Amino acid sequence: MKRPKILLFKSCSLISKVAGITPPLGLLYLAATLREWLGADVHVLDARLEADPLKALRSALRHFNPDVVGISALTAEAFLAHQAAAAIKAETPFLPVIMGGPHPSSNPELVLSDPNIDVVVIGEGEETFAELVRLIMSEGQGWEKPELLRNVDGLAFRVDGKTDFAKPRAPIQDLDSLPLPAWDLIDYKKFWSRRSMSTSGIRRYLPIFTSRGCPYKCIYCHQLFGKSFRSRSPESVVEETARLIKMGAESIEVLDDIANLNQRRFDRILELMLEQNMHPALSFPNALRADIMREESIDLLKRVGTGEISVAIETASERIQKLLHKNLCLEKANHVINMLADRRIFTRGFFMLGFPTETEDEMLSTIRFAHSSRLHLALFFTPIPFRNTGYYDLFYGAGKLPSTLNSIDYEYYGAPFNASKVSDWRYRMLYRWAYYGFYFNPIRVWRIASDRPVLADIPVSVYILLRNVASFRRLWEADFWPIQKP
Repeated sequence: MKRPKILLFKSCSLISKVAGITPPLGLLYLAATLREWLGADVHVLDARLEADPLKALRSALRHFNPDVVGISALTAEAFLAHQAAAAIKAETPFLPVIMGGPHPSSNPELVLSDPNIDVVVIGEGEETFAELVRLIMSEGQGWEKPELLRNVDGLAFRVDGKTDFAKPRAPIQDLDSLPLPAWDLIDYKKFWSRRSMSTSGIRRYLPIFTSRGCPYKCIYCHQLFGKSFRSRSPESVVEETARLIKMGAESIEVLDDIANLNQRRFDRILELMLEQNMHPALSFPNALRADIMREESIDLLKRVGTGEISVAIETASERIQKLLHKNLCLEKANHVINMLADRRIFTRGFFMLGFPTETEDEMLSTIRFAHSSRLHLALFFTPIPFRNTGYYDLFYGAGKLPSTLNSIDYEYYGAPFNASKVSDWRYRMLYRWAYYGFYFNPIRVWRIASDRPVLADIPVSVYILLRNVASFRRLWEADFWPIQKP
């Protein structure tokens, strides 16, 4: 087999309300795996860093001449992802185009309705994509035969115009066996002039995964990494952290779904950092599970030098907690918020408003919980019914799916998915009051200014909050970015 040439394209939303971006860590893991396992020559193109993503993509196709193109996309990034696939096929009609990531994993049938997409990778991509590339390179033009694709676990593909599936791919158990992300393939310092997933401000940071998967059964959550918790060893995590610090990072963003599930492991990572005199400004933008946090862990986080912690409360209604299968102990969570506040660890909370069957009183209980808490920041989201989640089934059963939807509607700020018993007009009033009542509090403003790791961009943060986060502007990407022809 000749050395494969792989182009990996990270899609983006062209009119996003979300200001923060983070390096494409998933693609960098994939690139490192392809290089180590197949000896591949890999090129990574991040659309978020390009003034004209499609022009940059066409240029890469002509100059790099890849054997396979992989596209990664969230649902809110699907518009550009499909335009990219069309541009690839217009340039090189027989070039294999593979799509992976959260969007195709949640809705492979919709993605494969686009004839420009040949195959979808569902879930974790390293093993599946590497096997698929090996198949493409060994079989040549006959690689798309269904009998061959069915032998690669984790794929979805078309057979006679209908979606067919190979067996699901078993999750990777030994995460330490994966090669570290291929940071040399991108100019990661460009992200240091942009806001990130964390609200710690513009700074020199790099992201890391210490685990994958979450065993909790929250019905609104994605299935990308599955429901089994798999973790890297503390030694591996700290070794990579040291590498990122040598690359210039002063802050480390931990992107796990639930980094603190195994408390002993979590504490050991922090202890090793202290033993090696490492004090990166840690942040946890995807949240730690609040009701299982221990005071010993919080003290370790403080000693290391944590910049920001997120906690996902979602709702203060016990009934909705059970409906969502979240089952968070609100009393314990609030106790943890107070312990974090006592240590002046900057903490933000995630909340959702607009669940099916949710009453105004239940919404108000969530808003009051946030307002009365000692959180520094609170973000209120409209829960989004992604395909192949229990929440979608609940939403569909309640007859609450809007008749017209756009891919950008699946971005979590001000999304048009109010499924509650409250009218849309009243819902929007409550949503805005949740934000304004939380932030127009002099004591909270003083605490934000006192405890926030980075202060210089606070005016920009306030502007983004008022213009984007607390708004219900409906955006249509096609109005801003008409379908382009090659």
